[in-house]
Amino acid sequence: MRIWFAAALVFITSEAHAAAVVDCDWAAGAQNIVEPWEKNIRTFYNGQVRVAHLDTGGEPACCSAQLLVIFPDHSDMNTQGTCKLVRLDKDRGFSSIDFAGLKTGYDTKKGLLIVIPYSGWDGEKTTPGTAKVRLDLDRGTLVVE
Repeated sequence: MRIWFAAALVFITSEAHAAAVVDCDWAAGAQNIVEPWEKNIRTFYNGQVRVAHLDTGGEPACCSAQLLVIFPDHSDMNTQGTCKLVRLDKDRGFSSIDFAGLKTGYDTKKGLLIVIPYSGWDGEKTTPGTAKVRLDLDRGTLVVE
């Protein structure tokens, strides 16, 4: 029984955790891109999509790291594009993001998968996690997976 419980606990703690995708707000300013920019910005789709590691300088204190995703909206030719933030939840960012550890994969039917290793604050301690978001340029969407 204890072996099963321990195995279940390892499985639960290694699963991807939820994240939130929200419209850009005050946090999306260029002053919040983590330095050096060359190591904290990546481009995809021949430069059409930009992903950047943001840190709002400790605001809020526990959770100031966010991921900025800027992409064209092919569904509406009247826009300059779409700006989204990936956070731990709609109101707070991550404690930290391992931007160097960010992974991507592409599926022709679904779009670009972005896997973000992070640490998040659960109210008592910092815990590691992985967030996954999918960018579908044809639909102009960025959603949590």
